[in-house]
Amino acid sequence: MKTQFEMERIWIDETELFYQVKLQLRSPVCSSNQNVYMQDEILQELIDLVAQFNNAWGKEPLIWRLFDSDADDQKISLTFTLIDRTGTIQVDVWIDDKWDHDPFDHFHAAFKFRTTMGQLDDLSAQLKHFIRRETDHVSSLYER
Repeated sequence: MKTQFEMERIWIDETELFYQVKLQLRSPVCSSNQNVYMQDEILQELIDLVAQFNNAWGKEPLIWRLFDSDADDQKISLTFTLIDRTGTIQVDVWIDDKWDHDPFDHFHAAFKFRTTMGQLDDLSAQLKHFIRRETDHVSSLYER
């Protein structure tokens, strides 16, 4: 099985208030590897969103947005949508990454992949371990 969401902690600041991760998102036709600065609160928002989505049985699509707080150069959003009665989830990925405000160094991607509600539970559990510093790697949302 191929993972569609991977995150690896690659650097932590001295105060442990933020860290850098390599975020890898994959679909059968496209993938993205982004180095992103994060705080635990950002990942907690994703955990809370997954819980909210599952508790509502996916009745409404929910969006998690990750924007670089230091600059408006990097934007990533994931939209979770229930697409059938068997619990299949579609994740729409949107990425906009500008480097040094140079119009030639600009990456924009929009793609989607599918997973299941059970995989969202797995992602949430792994992110909790990641926040508690019990692991430096998350590998979840397996290809359906």
